Amino acid sequence: MTEVSIEGLTKHYGASRAVNGISVKIGQGEFISLLGPSGCGKTTTLKMIAGFEDVTSGAIRFDGQDVSHVPAEKRDIGMVFQNYALFPHMTVAQNLAFGLEMRRISRSEITIRTAKVLDMVQLSGYADRYPRQLSGGQQQRVALARALVIEPRILLLDEPLANLDAKLRDEMRVFIRDLQKRVGITTVYVTHDQAEAMTMSDRIVVMFGGQIAQYGAPSDVYDRPASLEVAQFVGQVNTLPGRLKGRNDDGTSVVETALGAVNVKGTVLASDGSIPVLLRPEAIELAAAGEEDAGIIATVSQSYYSGSLIDYRLVLESGEALSVQTFPRSRFQPGDRVTVKVDSERFWVPGTIA
Repeated sequence: MTEVSIEGLTKHYGASRAVNGISVKIGQGEFISLLGPSGCGKTTTLKMIAGFEDVTSGAIRFDGQDVSHVPAEKRDIGMVFQNYALFPHMTVAQNLAFGLEMRRISRSEITIRTAKVLDMVQLSGYADRYPRQLSGGQQQRVALARALVIEPRILLLDEPLANLDAKLRDEMRVFIRDLQKRVGITTVYVTHDQAEAMTMSDRIVVMFGGQIAQYGAPSDVYDRPASLEVAQFVGQVNTLPGRLKGRNDDGTSVVETALGAVNVKGTVLASDGSIPVLLRPEAIELAAAGEEDAGIIATVSQSYYSGSLIDYRLVLESGEALSVQTFPRSRFQPGDRVTVKVDSERFWVPGTIA
């Protein structure tokens, strides 16, 4: 297991800064995801870790050793690409053996390692098949096996699930994470899919514009995003304008919103003096108007059924719009009046008070 330190890493293409001075420490055996929209610098960062892109400035260290200018073939990394990059004219066993042959591993050792890693990815009976004879999920596992068979210090994955259908993606998330835990290898995973990052990671690096917007555990990134931009990228969020009413002795602030007065930890004043108060759609409970003694009244404007959840659009009496996600225990239709209830602890604001 290897510790990876990224220190002030930058990558410039002429006047364009693809990566702009990021610093991250990845612990031994840790699984981190680089998460962000297209063009945010996450894949460029991964390629610099791998040695496929030159570093403009900064340092990449493996267990304290600066590898920033070490050739890719000498960094001892395993790489899984989005398109798997399997050799179509080679069998599964030959694909796995290729990297070992380049390292001049003995034939007997290659046979042992290949059998071991095929068993690890549950493909023991597929050694003599060609990639064209495999499903997308099986090709994905072969690509993983090929990366692991060389016994690398670090595993790097560049959006490896992007070409799979939704059900298979869900299965492969669990498979890859379970495999990584069993192997215990330090892993860096690139994705633009927040569900993948949440499901698989020990920590998530959220990136925008070549910079780190937040770095933390999935629960921290989701429940307490560092900015409105992070909150909007990582899941859905309601943004309610609020006004500061006062401060409490415990350091919280009292903010008036369309859902009533709420206590929040840390607030940031907008230029117009308002405070953006954030609330996840699943934090809201609904009941038919009149069934609850307390709550805010709203009208259902739209309803979208997705099986496990119903996504509602509400309009509060104040005119504010609200998104709500609930289990389909009770069904409301457009035009229905409902009572909105929220646990006050589920509100939050990004940043600190201005």
